[in-house]
Amino acid sequence: MRRRTPLACTLGLAALTIWACSSETPAAVGGGDGGAPAVACEPRPLALLGEDFFVDISEASGIQKDNFVPNPKTPIPINDHSRLAFADIDGDGRDDVVAHSLFPNAQSGIPFDHLVFVNNGDKTFRDFSDESGLRGVQAAFFVFADVDNDGDQDCFAGLDVPLEGETSALYLNDGKGHFTKKERSGLEVAVVAANGVFGDFDGDGRLDLYVGAGGTAQAVRDQLFFGNGDGTFRDVSERLKSRPGQPTNGVVACDYDDDGDLDVLVSHYGVSVGLGWRALWENDGSGSFTNVARKRGFNALATGNPFLLSTGKGRDAQPGDASKHVGSNGFGIDCQDVDGDGTMDVWLAAISHPVDSDESRKWSDPSMLLLNEGEAGGYAFVDATQARRIPFNEGDIDAAAVDFDNDGRVDLSVTRDKKYEEAYSKPDQKAWFGLFHQGEDGTFTSVGLASGINDRTGATDRVKAGQNLAWADIDGDGDLDLLVGGRDNGGAGRANFLFENTIGQKNGWLGVRLRGDGVAVNRDAIGARVTLVTPAKRWVREVKSSRGTYSSADARALLFGLGAQGCEGGVTELAIEVRWPNGETKRFEPGTFGLNRYVTIDYANGLAQP
Repeated sequence: MRRRTPLACTLGLAALTIWACSSETPAAVGGGDGGAPAVACEPRPLALLGEDFFVDISEASGIQKDNFVPNPKTPIPINDHSRLAFADIDGDGRDDVVAHSLFPNAQSGIPFDHLVFVNNGDKTFRDFSDESGLRGVQAAFFVFADVDNDGDQDCFAGLDVPLEGETSALYLNDGKGHFTKKERSGLEVAVVAANGVFGDFDGDGRLDLYVGAGGTAQAVRDQLFFGNGDGTFRDVSERLKSRPGQPTNGVVACDYDDDGDLDVLVSHYGVSVGLGWRALWENDGSGSFTNVARKRGFNALATGNPFLLSTGKGRDAQPGDASKHVGSNGFGIDCQDVDGDGTMDVWLAAISHPVDSDESRKWSDPSMLLLNEGEAGGYAFVDATQARRIPFNEGDIDAAAVDFDNDGRVDLSVTRDKKYEEAYSKPDQKAWFGLFHQGEDGTFTSVGLASGINDRTGATDRVKAGQNLAWADIDGDGDLDLLVGGRDNGGAGRANFLFENTIGQKNGWLGVRLRGDGVAVNRDAIGARVTLVTPAKRWVREVKSSRGTYSSADARALLFGLGAQGCEGGVTELAIEVRWPNGETKRFEPGTFGLNRYVTIDYANGLAQP
């Protein structure tokens, strides 16, 4: 493995004016290497959760328009648009919503349909579906990124079922949210595409694309495409050494081994194919990958289903050769520094059937939190699910790790299928939206029913049986709001849900937007790592294009919850360290930016106004 040596970045920092966080009075500051007047701040006491800290604004926001067809004359197999993501398609700095119908419809002669809602900035959205040019695209999901480095979000449209005359395709953005198909992009050969993730895997400043294939339906090989920077790609799948033919149901890219390049973590579906082993594609820095999942303890666990263990029916470990250990029926996957040690951990959703009499079901991996052991532990992953008190559920679907209350600790979220819940009586085994709040000791408390997301009275299912989920600060107030796909229950149709976060903005926070130059660093800065530093703590985030099952996408801006930290004696004590995808680094010293705001860091020009 080739390890990159970070280079000192000599970029200057232009003088700027930013707002002090304690008032509306501007404070002039200078260079990022010190010598600037200190920026004042006002300490905030830590706000506790309480109850109902999410408010349902689904209908009022406008995002439920055309989500389903009421009383359809012709039966619709799945009457919803529950695959979804956030993306700033019109370049105004606000995250917009895209939502997609599901594959059984197309196979039944009902074309794919996509909804696009542009963010008005006031917690409302306007329908932009037809105007975008994306509504009638025959694809199962979209992944957005600036593939031609012209400053706007382009779209990979992945097709996961065979449709005559249709293929996966690339659509280029005109900068205002209008998309046009790029003929002969090279991505037409992406077959049975079920998810995808963009990243500069070979370090040339141009975005590449990893395509996960098969979903839950077909055992086929994933594909890798290198970008040429002009909206065309070339198939370099041979750089994935010894590709397994397994259904890929979730993909995320992050630098798990902290060597300055993006690795790819894959959630495979189905213990009957390749034992359900997961893949961890380690990048050598040039865009050639080796699957090191077994070496890093990522492919499969040996502990069996925890629900069986808790009832006394399971054993402590799978018997026999580790090469025969059963993996998972994997779904959504996310990569985030959950335990705050500076290395990227994994939160993975899976369906695991606890049947003691069936060996593959008895031993199949459930949803899990895998903590990265870091350099000292060879970057191996260790299961911490039970130790951190994360409850078992048989039907987990999409997974995301975020700090929803901005207390400085990463929390976990998950959607759940409800077809298994009748076998259980406890709330966490039901199909309510799962939200797990991390405490000071690193354990998690289930707060989904208290959050206001679910209807704890039981009067309605509300977000039970959700599909995809996505997080973004839709109103710019410094906390992450929640979008949930309302998976259809019984053909009657079901709309999606949007929840306003009312707790996060009460705690300290800092939002960081990164911008590459489009030459040395891709314009989206996908793959960049940002670290916030105080004398007592470090927070780490990486810029991602997408994650989860069927390519959910959260806000591209990195939002750091600070809790009551970051302001000492009325002066900011935070520093920002940026490691760009090309290995160059830059540090912005305490006192050169305020808190409780978004700052933009440009690769060429340094710290700038949002």
